[in-house]
Amino acid sequence: MMRGNIKSLSTFVNQAKFTTSKPRFQFRNYAVRSINDSPFDHLPIRKKPWFNWKTTTAFFILGSYFAYNETLFNVYENFTTIDENKHNNLELLPLQLEYKLKNLPIYQQLAHPKNADKWYKLMSWENLDRNVLDNQVKGDNEDSNSAIISQSEYKEPTLTTHTLATPGGILIKPVIFCNVETNETVTIVHAGYRLCGYPFLIHGGIIATLLNETFKRNASLSSLTSSNLKDDFKVENLTINYRNPTFANQFIVVKTKKKENVEGDDNKTITLESVIQTTKGKVLVKSSAVLHDTGRATNQIKQEAKLKNWF
Repeated sequence: MMRGNIKSLSTFVNQAKFTTSKPRFQFRNYAVRSINDSPFDHLPIRKKPWFNWKTTTAFFILGSYFAYNETLFNVYENFTTIDENKHNNLELLPLQLEYKLKNLPIYQQLAHPKNADKWYKLMSWENLDRNVLDNQVKGDNEDSNSAIISQSEYKEPTLTTHTLATPGGILIKPVIFCNVETNETVTIVHAGYRLCGYPFLIHGGIIATLLNETFKRNASLSSLTSSNLKDDFKVENLTINYRNPTFANQFIVVKTKKKENVEGDDNKTITLESVIQTTKGKVLVKSSAVLHDTGRATNQIKQEAKLKNWF
């Protein structure tokens, strides 16, 4: 009888332990907040003030002073201004830039390459077309002068040859190195402070203009296209990806080549890609463009020739 009672008691105790043990997963009820309860009352107490009024007031007064007086812009203007009235500046600046240009490592590498028969150097914004390159390739023994085509448009002032060709702009003629086998071009341009949008940064529109010119130059120099005149080509689609800021008063390198594996390209249409770098190789801008041969410059030359025959 006692044994039966002890067993029943132990069974009851075990059941009580099982029922009174904490469940493995507990669910909390939704918290209810009263109207007067604010979440800001539960923020940790901050010993220091949120605002340092003395520092804030000092920077506010300093910023207002500089904004009103444009002191920073005056300092920038004085730093970048070139006195064109001094005759020595107009003579020495181009010589100094050309000296720096010819001492650049990339200039030395392309001006004296191992495969010297493949790279040709051109220095001008004008007549940088394949007819000039053909003149260099043919040499003096053949009748190379017959290949030279003179466009009247090149004699007229343009944005790059006249407006920007001043101290602080594109003062010296850019250098173009062209590979006659791969149809690649490497253009070295010096960009001055007058080409800036924000202080010390080249304007994005100027970069787009340089790319537009470089693409058309490459298309005219390429042996894959039907025309050797720059103004025959029209940039139909220009894509620019600005990777890093382009600082002024430095030489920038524009490398252009044909984009591979593009459908629809023929001798009338070509797709090119270009990379703008610093002289140390840092990528600043990446771009691509689709160019089409419109024949505009060729037709204009033919019309001028017909007018000469009439008179």
